[in-house]
Amino acid sequence: MAKFHVQGHRKLYIHNTLDQGADNARSDIEKKLKDGDRTGIGFDYMTCGIMLAFTFEAQVNFMGTRFCTPWSYFGVWKAKVETVFNALKMEYDWAKRPFISAQKMKVFRDTLAHGKPVDENLNEDFEAATMEEARAKYNFKQAWEAMMTHEEIMQAYDDNQQVWKMMLEKSGINIMDTLDQMNLTIHAINPPLQG
Repeated sequence: MAKFHVQGHRKLYIHNTLDQGADNARSDIEKKLKDGDRTGIGFDYMTCGIMLAFTFEAQVNFMGTRFCTPWSYFGVWKAKVETVFNALKMEYDWAKRPFISAQKMKVFRDTLAHGKPVDENLNEDFEAATMEEARAKYNFKQAWEAMMTHEEIMQAYDDNQQVWKMMLEKSGINIMDTLDQMNLTIHAINPPLQG
């Protein structure tokens, strides 16, 4: 077994990887729509929504470690976000864009992560104006499917980009300082024997 020594510094920020994942899913959706091929597009919407929810929280954690000491990565979502926004002196309104999208993607993520199975026998009379309305009452869709319309997901993507830009502007952090960086040297202390 050889021994090595590493020296230097590295910065790895998960929000970059998650943001790239959201962008990749968004690009896949746009390409499929352009090509007229919707094969698996629901999973692309799901992926994009999940990645957006995780991206936003990772961005909040990034800012929280810099401006909110001590910082708890595992705190309550809304309290964490508001702590960061207040520290950055950001005005926000949860009922309006772009902030409402972050909250919607959080609900979307939680709906998937904490989903409960439905296993029920049905035998009842009910009223509906049309057969279509009657079928809609007992559909095969799960709760999360109604949350991932094209408009909602694309709007959430744009809004996430906007909120991140606002956080960067208010923080004064240069975008280059949010990227992964590595400046390391590794050298052998006791190199392996050559055979």
